[in-house]
Amino acid sequence: MSITKINLPVVSFRRINTPFEQEGKRIYLAVMKAKDLPEEFESWREINPRDPKTTSGVAKRIAESLQNQPECFLFRNRGLTLLSENVTFNNESNLVSIEFSDKSMHGLLDGGHTYAVIRDAFDSLAEDEKEESNLNNAYVKIEILEGITSKEETTEIVGARNTSTQVKDQSLANLLQHFDKIKEVLANEPYADRIAYKETELNLDGSQKDIDIKEILSYLICFDREGFGDNTHPVIAYSGKSSVLKYADAEQNRNRLQKYLPLLPEILMLRDEIYEQMPTTWNDEGGRFGKLEGVNVKSQDSVELPFKNARTNYVIPNSFIYPILASMRALVEVNDDECKWKVSPVGFFNDHKKELVRRLVEQALVFKNPNKLGKEKTVWQSCYDYVVLTSLKSGL
Repeated sequence: MSITKINLPVVSFRRINTPFEQEGKRIYLAVMKAKDLPEEFESWREINPRDPKTTSGVAKRIAESLQNQPECFLFRNRGLTLLSENVTFNNESNLVSIEFSDKSMHGLLDGGHTYAVIRDAFDSLAEDEKEESNLNNAYVKIEILEGITSKEETTEIVGARNTSTQVKDQSLANLLQHFDKIKEVLANEPYADRIAYKETELNLDGSQKDIDIKEILSYLICFDREGFGDNTHPVIAYSGKSSVLKYADAEQNRNRLQKYLPLLPEILMLRDEIYEQMPTTWNDEGGRFGKLEGVNVKSQDSVELPFKNARTNYVIPNSFIYPILASMRALVEVNDDECKWKVSPVGFFNDHKKELVRRLVEQALVFKNPNKLGKEKTVWQSCYDYVVLTSLKSGL
């Protein structure tokens, strides 16, 4: 594995003595001019679970502090924290040499917003402005941790340090490479690059990725036949988005769900199929889907269905989608180490959508509250029972 060495010109440097020196774990503190922050750090930001957004509230406050009172920036900003394989200091040249070798364990672990704001501020200056700029009075603190040798410990440190804005759990799970199999299964899908596996993950053009990994996981959980039975249903997939990741990340569940992952492309297609077909199905039966509580109708096709590459003008509560989606787990055949469809779930839905939509909508008319509808187990049970009975009659 190649080693990248980055030299930092500093105005002060010291090693902090700790009880863990013999284990090779060391802490260093340095102060340097903000203008000297190297652009090479941009290539070593993988361990930071957030892609910094310079338009966020945090970034704007950092920028205001830097621009308005650069001489106070050192005392008002937490600075940057780095994880490094090796650190050396030349007290004659005042250069700190930092060595990185593994992007999953080394690099900028905290201070991504600070780094982005500083780089943007200086990069925006014209050449003739750089020498005279008041920003030259800004200094920044650098903390360097050396000797962290496991990815698990790296993840724990990252999670503990990134507290200025909440780091979502999926960022840390992504860091532990728990999502690699999902990335592999969905790699060839047209929406693959739009899935955010960590907080505020950005596209190459700087826009934010718009499909949350928790959304993907919630649909997957709907098909966990071993986690939920004929009388217990994955209501958690709808009602507890913050709990979805915890469920999927629990070791026993995570190991079991691995064999369901090959079903994901069709699960996601089915989700969009249900969403798209539900309004017309009910309207064709003489109903008025747009009048249901929680449903909104737009003047144009403004709602995207990314998994099907389609659009609709209906805004439909999630509580209308999940019970029907989860009922289709009855179509999954589970073996010891693999799962497969008994029949195409999209085809099955289209063959039986009238009855499934009727059961769902009639319950929606009773509850007149989308959130209660989504949490009501009898709604999930009704849809599931229909799929089970129909599939048995079909010999599936």
